[in-house]
Amino acid sequence: MESLTNHPIKFQNFSDSVVIYLPLRTDKYKLPIRGIYGILCATATTFLCSLAAKHPIRGGIDVGVAMEISKKEIYGAALARAYSLESNQAQYPRIVLGPELIDYLHYTASQNPENVQSAISKRISERCLDLITIDDDGLPILDYLGETLKISIANKFDRDVVLKAYHNVLKYSSTYQKEQNSKLAFRYSNLRNYFDARLEVWFEDPNELSSQLDKLDEKV
Repeated sequence: MESLTNHPIKFQNFSDSVVIYLPLRTDKYKLPIRGIYGILCATATTFLCSLAAKHPIRGGIDVGVAMEISKKEIYGAALARAYSLESNQAQYPRIVLGPELIDYLHYTASQNPENVQSAISKRISERCLDLITIDDDGLPILDYLGETLKISIANKFDRDVVLKAYHNVLKYSSTYQKEQNSKLAFRYSNLRNYFDARLEVWFEDPNELSSQLDKLDEKV
């Protein structure tokens, strides 16, 4: 039971960055995919909470060779790939997923289950893939407002966080347009498009959404 449920997720902090990582070796812990699923869900909720708190973030997640050169300090291609995704491809607040991670998930999901570990791994891999969507520029991103994520965290996450995050997106977008800051205006326009396409998952009644946004405006 311990080998199926206790896969370690580690953290590294420096400057304004947070690195979350885990080993994919299966000699001791048999379900690294469970850790990946946890990282995806935790990243999605952290992203939304940060945006709701007016601290937009961006990030990248990928798979690669790496080693822990000291306690809570990772070094290698895995870190470099994630950093490249965050710094070069994310461009605006979103979480971009790398090709090696996508390949790993597809490979794991395509395996024929031979035991309880592989059966569970296959199922969780499929759920991980459901947490991914393709953005307008063709890049795979974490679908942090999608139906699968909502089902996964519905009992543990206040949708008011989504409302506040969207309210801030509208404010940022409007501010940068008025300032004629074309770089940031386009970026937040992309972010707004994503929210607009997903909000019905969280707010089925458009009138309710509009009413809640008006209340937030009154508080500001």
